[in-house]
Amino acid sequence: MLRIVRVSAEVIPLSDVIVQPFTGRVVRQIIFKIAEKSRAHKLVTLLSSRQPFKPYSLTPLYLNGKPLYKTSESRERLLMLRRGRSYEFSFAFMFLSEDDISVLKGFNGRVELYGSKEVEVLVSSATVHYEGGMGVPLSPNKSVMISFDTPTLLQLPKIRKRTKLNRYMLFPVPSLIIYSLKQGWNTYADEKVKLASWRANYSLLAVDYALKPVTAIYDERRRIRGFTGKVIYKIMTRNKKVLTALSKLLHFAELMNIGKSRSTGFGVVRILESP
Repeated sequence: MLRIVRVSAEVIPLSDVIVQPFTGRVVRQIIFKIAEKSRAHKLVTLLSSRQPFKPYSLTPLYLNGKPLYKTSESRERLLMLRRGRSYEFSFAFMFLSEDDISVLKGFNGRVELYGSKEVEVLVSSATVHYEGGMGVPLSPNKSVMISFDTPTLLQLPKIRKRTKLNRYMLFPVPSLIIYSLKQGWNTYADEKVKLASWRANYSLLAVDYALKPVTAIYDERRRIRGFTGKVIYKIMTRNKKVLTALSKLLHFAELMNIGKSRSTGFGVVRILESP
């Protein structure tokens, strides 16, 4: 049975720290240090692996409710965490073995970044989500809002499996959202989602949106193009099986992010009631 543990934590630097331009990489370093300290050996291996559909996700650091990362439009040259200021992040992982839960023991305490800079890490909350109890409220003819908080990369399915060229869309087409989520869900859940991805285009109708293409600076070389913003979808189906599948997958999205590079803080979403 699929079980997802989500931890929300606070990070307080003990001195000013210059960090990478996309702070999901900072959070990943914090999680790696915590996993090492807690002797969560499987998680340490996963954090270093290149396997697809990794059983964890994370957010970048947040300050005053906004994710911290540089874009091609940013004016500041360096991104710096200030001493004594409170930053936040969330980390979610699938509880696959007893070894996984040991990582929770290391969350409260100090972690060293970049070899010499210490930060205090404090757990704000920890919740467990079970496969059978997952779902967000969806009703026919009602609306649901998806907020894409960090750059989201929705990839078109490859026609040729061996091609190295990736094609991404700058609009959250429902079938691409569901295609992405199904891959992760069906890799780990006992009860597979059999909903054809194309059905989502007829079940979720975009009726309003405020989206912005954004180029995130990942490191000195890589620039990653995605989109952020909000979309309101009207629920256009009464089919209970379709509604159940969509409900589970959207809850899964809120916990595990959407699209490519979700394990480094891209594709962070919130599922909200439509105003």
